[in-house]
Amino acid sequence: TIEDIPVAVFPQWRVPFYIHLAIFIFLYILGFVKYQICWPITWSTDGTFLWHLWNHIPMDNMNKTLAVHALTTLALCYLPGVLAGWLQIYRGTKYSRFPAWLDNWLKMRKQLGLLMLFAASIHACLSVAYMSPTYHGLVYGDPVEASAYVMEGEGWGPKTESLNRTTIKVFGTEKMKWRGECFLMTGVFGFALVVILGITSLPSVTATLSWKEFAFIQSGLGWTALIFLCAHNMFLGWPYINAPSCGIPSSYQYALYVPFLTILMKLPMVVPPLSNHLANIRTGYVRNVIKHEETV
Repeated sequence: TIEDIPVAVFPQWRVPFYIHLAIFIFLYILGFVKYQICWPITWSTDGTFLWHLWNHIPMDNMNKTLAVHALTTLALCYLPGVLAGWLQIYRGTKYSRFPAWLDNWLKMRKQLGLLMLFAASIHACLSVAYMSPTYHGLVYGDPVEASAYVMEGEGWGPKTESLNRTTIKVFGTEKMKWRGECFLMTGVFGFALVVILGITSLPSVTATLSWKEFAFIQSGLGWTALIFLCAHNMFLGWPYINAPSCGIPSSYQYALYVPFLTILMKLPMVVPPLSNHLANIRTGYVRNVIKHEETV
């Protein structure tokens, strides 16, 4: 009712938030089963459970999940528009209602996009916090291996020099490999474009833009961000992208399922003659006037 509107708590955000949270929980459980249950068993050489892998639950697991989560949610912001376009092409008109589920999906794109920006921001901060060869050795230059005596001891007690030499890896003698630089640059550019999308969704900013400017930013820059972030994922995970473990596909692979589906469905719509036909439909052209009149 009208009386309930002033005291309503985020009515337009509830469903997008539940969807966003459900995707995160599913991805986190999938990663937990793989990293903290399967790997401690299958990687063990003496039959003991590798409990030290549980040390990565707070940050590493969270960061990996947020990466897949943000990329998937970004694709879900553009997938309904693609489905709507194909539906308009099939019907030959824009004067027919979308199904209720698609209409609701189209209306929640702004909320999903801002929630995606939240997840991507946390992912970016965590990645910068622990960016090192220890976590991202694939993107750094080859290390120099040195043999040295190391100090041994547990806790706060005294440390003693080891009896045998230990081989240690020293990074920093070479610059990043080309794949490492491409991985970082595509991530930075993609995140910057996503931030621009978030800023232009603010009502105060949207009011200063023409419809053509707003469409260019939300569509043109948005699709560019999606492509950059897919490349960001592939540059880091290419060696493992087709390496399932414990019967579960690599996270670098299933992170691309929804984005690649969205991009593949979009490609025919930007190439003539289909792009011209869709543009005509969206400007008022009706392919079958008789059928349209009957439906109206």
